Amino acid sequence: MAPTKRAEDSNGLMEMSWDPITRIVGSLGIHTKIDFKQKRVAECYSTSSVFRGYSVFMRGKDPRDAHFITSRICGICGDNHATCSVYTQNMAYGVKPPHLGEWIINLGEAAEYMFD
Repeated sequence: MAPTKRAEDSNGLMEMSWDPITRIVGSLGIHTKIDFKQKRVAECYSTSSVFRGYSVFMRGKDPRDAHFITSRICGICGDNHATCSVYTQNMAYGVKPPHLGEWIINLGEAAEYMFD
């Protein structure tokens, strides 16, 4: 898939956008700034035009239950929502998982990716 937009900024970073990626529910968009000289991604974020209402579903709930609740909102990519919830809980509570813990999360993500 070719990017829908390309432009170089004053810092020599190439801005590239793929928006919309229509095979994703919600018309996902990926926006990047890439430094091809240094061979690194300087910035990358995604956008979606569909409101799923995670904040509404989580209102009044214990934040520690976020991965159980958000993983069931979407019938396709529950693992990704659970993983993101775990990452945000870790950030909110200041938890730093051990290196092996990160590997376990990544292995689970890889297994879900192959399943999907």
